[in-house]
Order: sequence, then C-alpha cells, then structure tokens
Amino acid sequence: RIYRLTFEGMPLLKPAKIDGEPVEKLLDLLKEPENNVRERAKIELGKHDTAQVMAALNKWVGALDKSDRNYEHHVLEALWVKQYHNVVDEGLIKRVLKSPDPRARAQAARVLTYQRDRVPEVLALLKTVADDEHPRVRLEAVRAASFFDGKDVPAAFDVAFTILKRDTDYYLDYTFKETLKQLSTLSKEVPLPQDPVVLAKYIDHMSDGELAKMPAVEPVLLARVERKNTSANDREKAVGELAKLHKTDRVTELLAALQRLDAKGGPAADELGKILGGTDAKALAPSRAGIVALAGKATQDGVRRAAWTALTVADSNPQATWSAASTDAAREALLGSLANLPDPVLRPKFQPVLVATLGDAKTTAGVRAAALRALPLMGADNAKANFLTLAAHIQRGLERGPATRAITQLPHDSWDKAQAAPLAASILAWAKAVPADKRTAQEFVETVQFGTEMAALLPETDATRIRKELRSLGVSVFVVKTVREQMRYDITQIVVEAGKPFEIIFENMDAMPHNLLVVKPGTRQKTAEAVQTAKPDKLDKQGRAYVPEKDSNVIAASKLVEPGQKETIKITAPREPGEYEYVCTFPGHWQIMWGKLSVVKDVDAYVPAK
Repeated sequence: RIYRLTFEGMPLLKPAKIDGEPVEKLLDLLKEPENNVRERAKIELGKHDTAQVMAALNKWVGALDKSDRNYEHHVLEALWVKQYHNVVDEGLIKRVLKSPDPRARAQAARVLTYQRDRVPEVLALLKTVADDEHPRVRLEAVRAASFFDGKDVPAAFDVAFTILKRDTDYYLDYTFKETLKQLSTLSKEVPLPQDPVVLAKYIDHMSDGELAKMPAVEPVLLARVERKNTSANDREKAVGELAKLHKTDRVTELLAALQRLDAKGGPAADELGKILGGTDAKALAPSRAGIVALAGKATQDGVRRAAWTALTVADSNPQATWSAASTDAAREALLGSLANLPDPVLRPKFQPVLVATLGDAKTTAGVRAAALRALPLMGADNAKANFLTLAAHIQRGLERGPATRAITQLPHDSWDKAQAAPLAASILAWAKAVPADKRTAQEFVETVQFGTEMAALLPETDATRIRKELRSLGVSVFVVKTVREQMRYDITQIVVEAGKPFEIIFENMDAMPHNLLVVKPGTRQKTAEAVQTAKPDKLDKQGRAYVPEKDSNVIAASKLVEPGQKETIKITAPREPGEYEYVCTFPGHWQIMWGKLSVVKDVDAYVPAK
C-alpha cells in the first residue's frame, strides 16, 4: 500500500508502460537506475502469482553478473521483492548481510527486523549485525532490538549493548537510549553487560539519575566517585564501598580516583579535593609520599589542587606546606586549593603567607592573582585588613580583575567607606581607557559594578555623577556571585530601566548548588515554597530544577548552577516599575538568599536606600 501511495502516478522515464508485462521483463526492470521504475516494477510483480515470481526471481539472481558494479544492489532488489511478497528467504538475508556494501547490509538488517518472527536464531544473528564495522548497519540492529518482548527481552538487551563495542555517534546513542527505554518497560530490571569494556561504555551513557539506581558493582562505584554531579554523601559511600571491595582504605581510593581523572580528565577532581580536605590529618599521613608525587606530576589543574588540599591538611602547618611548593605552578595550585578546605581554623593560618606573597615584588602575576583570590577565605578576623589590601591592588592596577572579584566576596561590614572615593575614581579612570569592544567582558562588568557600589557610599552629588559616568561606559550586564559558606548573593540590589533588556551573569562561588529566579514583587516566598519539596531531578521544559511550572510570578530563571559554574540569564525588564526580587529556590535557601531588582523609569534619578 505504501509503495502504491508513493509511486503510482509518478512519471516513468522508461519504459512508458509496464502494465501487463511478463514477470521476466519486470525483473529486468529491477536493474534500471531510476528508483521509481524499480518500485513500479515491484508493484506490478505483486499482481502475479507468488510461486511464479519466486521461481523466476531465483533464476534471475543466479544469472546476475557478479562483475557488475551494481551486482550487490541487484541482489538487494531481489530480497526486497521477496519481502514484498511476504516470502522469507533466510539464506538470501544472510547472503546480503555479508555484502561488501554497508548500505546493502543495513537494508538486509531491516528486512530481518520485519521478518524476525520467522527466522531461526534471529537474536544471535542480530547480535552479529550489532558488531558490524559500519555504524549504519549497527543502527538497524539496535533499532531491531526494540521490537522484541517476552522471553526474548534479555537477549534483546544483549544485542543493544553490543553496539557499544565500537564507537557511537549521535544517532546510535539516541536509538540505543530509546531501545533501552522500550525494553525497560518489559523487564523488572535492566541487566548489566558482562563484557567489562561494554559495561564501562554503558555506564558512560547513563544519566546521573540512572547511575544512582544501578547495583553497586565496581564500574558503577568508580563512575559515582568520578561524576561531577554525584552528591557528597553518595560519593563518600562509593569511596567506602570501593575500599571494602579492594581491601584498601578511603584515602587510597581517593588518590586512585584522582590518578584516573588526571589520565582521562574530568570535572570532579575538586569534589574529591573537598573530601580530602575534610579528612583527618592522621589518616592522610601514611599516604603523604603518594600525595606529594601526585601534586608534582599531575597534569590536570583540579587534580593538582586536590593533592595540595590533602598536603595542607596532612601538614597542618601552612608555612611548611608553602615551603614545599617550590615552583610557581605549585604555589598557584596550593593557593587555589584553599577553597577546598572546610576547616575555618586552618584556612586563616595562611594569612601571613598571603600577606608576605603579595608584599614580595618578585611574586609572579599568576601567583599574585591566586593569592588575591584566596584572601576572602581568611575569615572575618582578617576581612578588614584584606579589604584594604585588595583596594590597594585595584587602585594600583595590579591584577585588578582577581582583586575586584575577591573584594566583593568579603562581608560588607568589612568595607572601608574611606576607600570609596579613591576606588570609584580609580575604576572610572580605568573604565574610560578600556576599548569599547572590550566592555562586554565579565571582568569589565564586575569591576564597573563594584565601582558603582563604591560610588553609592559617597555623598549624593558625587555618587550620582560617578554612577552615571560608569553606566554610560558599560552595558546593562550585571554579575551576581554566590558567597562561599554565607548563603547569600554578593550583590543584593540591581537597578534597571523599565522595559529595557539586560543580562545577569550568575556565577556560583559556593560549595553547594544554587539558582537565581527573578520574580514579581512580593512573590518570593510563594514562589520558593511551591518547589521546596520537589526532587532535584524534576526539571521543567528548559531543564531547570526548583522552578515552578507555569508560574506567572517567575519572570526569568537560571538552571541549578553547580559549584564553580556560571550561567547568563537574558531578561527584558518589566514595563511596570517596582521592587522586584531575585531569589535562590534551592530548598531552605530562599529565606536569606535573595536580592532586590529595582525596576525604575530613570536609573540616574533613582537613589537607593542606604
């Protein structure tokens, strides 16, 4: 029927008329180059007696010239004629499945799929097809596996898994996923492949949610340890299970995971560093030699940071650890690793090291930037002194970008208002010198944003003038960062013009995930409470967690941004002026983690409450 709907009435290039032609003549038309001619010939063959057609077809195939460059296609046409007549020829199917032409093999696999109920050992045959060298053929095999049910489901899973022996692409991955989804509806549990190589690739194809449901076998445990988005509890549990399985200990397994990540890459190294940062120094001591070796030889930045975190805890002596960092690269990694230390007592002990490093004229730019970034981690007792240090760097133009990022991470009560005027003036002078095409860079936006905050601390006349000049130089882009271990945004008020587009670069500097939702005035609590009991894997159509579906109070929202990640939110400000809000709706955060989005008609005339 499909052939008739598709091809009847189409113009024939040759011959002009084939109705009523004998079987032998119609078979010869299967060699014609025009597709519509061949299809019309098969339709006409369908009007003849099947036994007569099969007898003539077998004779026709036997007479084909094997040296003809189209020989394989002619044989495939014969297979299609048999399929059209609902005749199963197991021998011919197997013959075409071994064709040197992958297109023919793929089509034979498709015919086999539709005749699967009448071909003996069909799943074993499909498993061989699933290991074909050509991806188009393998695609037909994994698609075919989705059609089986009942007692054939385990073997169908095995066919699907077989394609993972070779490289896959988007189309194979998609079909593989859909086939497993279908087969999973027919099975109480998804069996795991027995082949270790296939199992490893299968695990790579799993989502984080799927991985969490898998049995705790070694490859699954390894993946849980090395996945970026594995929860801290699940990662710890997997490390413990691996230690039991390998008869080792927790630290040994963490170092082994870091070595694997260093070899193949992966974003979870800092997460492992945090675990090592929370490990008792006595537990790390026996592995110190291995930690030192990893810190010195690792090629991945995150792995180096994790190793230096472990050394810092093991030594519990910042000066001694600093002395062990004998190269600039090692010192940058050590300073970067301080963010992985959960101990609020140990971290501030690095304050003298940072002060000495920043005061040394020989300190390289990379080490200086790392030291500046570490200053906000030195605790409340050092915050006021570090504000002055960072302010001096900003004014002198020494690593202005890292210094600006760091100074906004300090508690606001440590900000020295006496520095507001020189800081605002310095930033304004610098901003004027930045070429126009560089003013959309995040560093520029952050620095101008901080300059605007400093201007707000000045007398009204000066504040208005400087803010107006800064805004005229920049664009309507705001950088909002989370503050580590304080559950707050570093910017608590944004002022935008009604009806105008703007952007928020939301960057998560904390150790836990956060999001940012812009909501209508007075709806912060209602919006947040609507998703407080939601599961983290419940996403809206845009892939966002903890965002209410079809909530008119939500103007814009980010995804759940993991530690160290960022997302840009593009928004058009509401036309109605008012005090809108932005809030983190991760469970339990909304009460204190929020800010004001002031939508006004005239930004220059707006004077925020101090």
